[in-house]
Amino acid sequence: MNKPKQRLKFFLERSIDPAFLLDGDTCMYIDCREAALKFLRCPAKEQLTGLHPVSISPERQLDGGISLERIQELIDTVLQEGAVRFEWNHNAFDGKDVWVDISLTTIPFHGRQIIYTLWRNITKRKKMEERLALEMQRLLAVIESAPSGIVLLDDKRNYTYMNAKFEELFGYDLDDLPDEDAWFAKAYPDPEYRSRVIAAWRKDIDGFAVSLREGDRWTFVVTCKDGQEKTVHIIHIQLPTGGYLKMYEDITEQKKAEELLKNREEELAIKSANLQDMNAALRVLLNERESEKAELEAKILGNINKLVQPYIDELKRYGLDPPRAACLDVIEENLKHIISPFLEKLGLRSVDLTPREMKIADLIKSGKITKEISQLLRMSCAAVNFHRNNIRRKLGINNRKVNLAAYLSSL
Repeated sequence: MNKPKQRLKFFLERSIDPAFLLDGDTCMYIDCREAALKFLRCPAKEQLTGLHPVSISPERQLDGGISLERIQELIDTVLQEGAVRFEWNHNAFDGKDVWVDISLTTIPFHGRQIIYTLWRNITKRKKMEERLALEMQRLLAVIESAPSGIVLLDDKRNYTYMNAKFEELFGYDLDDLPDEDAWFAKAYPDPEYRSRVIAAWRKDIDGFAVSLREGDRWTFVVTCKDGQEKTVHIIHIQLPTGGYLKMYEDITEQKKAEELLKNREEELAIKSANLQDMNAALRVLLNERESEKAELEAKILGNINKLVQPYIDELKRYGLDPPRAACLDVIEENLKHIISPFLEKLGLRSVDLTPREMKIADLIKSGKITKEISQLLRMSCAAVNFHRNNIRRKLGINNRKVNLAAYLSSL
């Protein structure tokens, strides 16, 4: 076997991966290893040799490129540069798709170029990438319609995506925020406040390093592109790819409502305290008014009994003629009619009490105790007790075990 053929055979036999030889002029398969036939599920080498690579390729690659045009470009490149490497989607002979990492190398052979082709199976990786891409599309569809602002960062913390809600909330786009440092600088311009936000973010990252995939729920104030400030809930999530998802929920109006409610509650508490003070003052005034009223009534009653009634009684003893006696009776009856409400109120029609005693009796009847009476009348408890004893004596219950308040109520 001549040296060029030995060299070609060496390349084919040394590879453990599927290997092929292509004619540089026609770009047809001219030879391959047994591993290549098994990989393509090809029954015999004769069914493969003489085929163009496009014969076992879909019309278009997944990126939309036309397979025939792409293959010609790659062949031209390898013939000019000597080697090229790329990924390709082929059709096996059983109709199933296979993904391969292909390297092409030119080998001079009797004045023409032979292209040595080596394949590495990447079908599993590609299918996984397709699944991940599909899941990412689904995730992005959900994210795009989410009511919260959401951004995606890669493992180097560069911003790779932000949904429409994020741009609506804060006004920033990917041109404004190439990476995380830009976000922190723009969203939190105050250095001290920014350090607090970064500390929270690093705390979540440390948690991700242990076992967590979702961080705590943080509340911070974000400065928007137009300078407006918004209060937001922030949640950090680590993705399986090593990147991160950040979610921002705008709670500005909720915070304003809570603050307004808090202020209203404080105002109501102040008004309630003021109202209680006013009620207390009003009760004092009412008690004083009742006390003064009772004192006035008692004084009127006492004056009538002492200054008027004795003269009526005196006139009766003079033996007035019938007309004058009748007039005196009318005066006396009308006078009794005038003072009867006072007497009924006190329940003391037949007792000759002083005005002070009448006032105290009325307070006792209404349920007031000695201490309360002393406060209302601004006198000592001893003085009140002195008048209580006089009242009991004048009522004739001084030496009886009778409750004075109950007795007065029964009159």
